[in-house]
Amino acid sequence: SFVRHIMKLLKPKAIRQGDVIGVIAPASAPASQEKIDKGAEYLERLGYRVKLGKNVRAVRGYLAGTDHQRAADINEMFGDKRVKAIMSVRGGYGAPRLLPLIDYGLVKRNPKIFVGYSDLTALQLAIFTKTGLISFSGPMVGVEMFKGIDPFTEENFWKVVSSTKKLGVINNP
Repeated sequence: SFVRHIMKLLKPKAIRQGDVIGVIAPASAPASQEKIDKGAEYLERLGYRVKLGKNVRAVRGYLAGTDHQRAADINEMFGDKRVKAIMSVRGGYGAPRLLPLIDYGLVKRNPKIFVGYSDLTALQLAIFTKTGLISFSGPMVGVEMFKGIDPFTEENFWKVVSSTKKLGVINNP
């Protein structure tokens, strides 16, 4: 017999100006550290406070630190009550290696906005499967936030993470 498992969806709270955004590097290292700094400055210009992961600047080959360093930053950000959202520096490679190192119980007890795409989709799907937490495919600190986000993407992304209103149909220009 087929038993249907119904999971309770966890919706993170919207963020507001003044909130702390945690910045992590769960996959590849950025080509330059300047990308982290410029992306963080962008968030601060919008009125958020930024907490960089302890290992966000680590480099191990093409990865942003060891698997344990990268996973430790994720777990630490979910455990920090001051951090209201977690945003990634970039995708690339290495995120699936972190799946067994994530404290899913901690994530479930502290649901918050988690943003990324590309290789980070593995983390997002594992977190969703094990906790029900809805995460967001969106701009990354060392990529779009560093070089300038397309205005359409920027407007809709911030609407989604900073409001509880339903967006309705989004018309692609």
